[in-house]
Amino acid sequence: MQEDAPQRKYSLRDVFGAVRYVVKTGCQWDFLPHDFPPRTAVYQQARRWIAAGVFEDITHDLRMILRMVDECEA
Repeated sequence: MQEDAPQRKYSLRDVFGAVRYVVKTGCQWDFLPHDFPPRTAVYQQARRWIAAGVFEDITHDLRMILRMVDECEA
């Protein structure tokens, strides 16, 4: 990344929270509450994460953790 590149305006934590809200409630992007970053920023970052396979990686990691916990309890 170049030094003069613009800095991120919204924290990724807030963006991720907005994506979770959309998934949980099933609301349309246009109806995202104003507590979250703008829908365009959230949608754009969500598309980047989808293209990069981030959600699949999270699912895989969580599945592995649950398997490890089940093995320890058994």
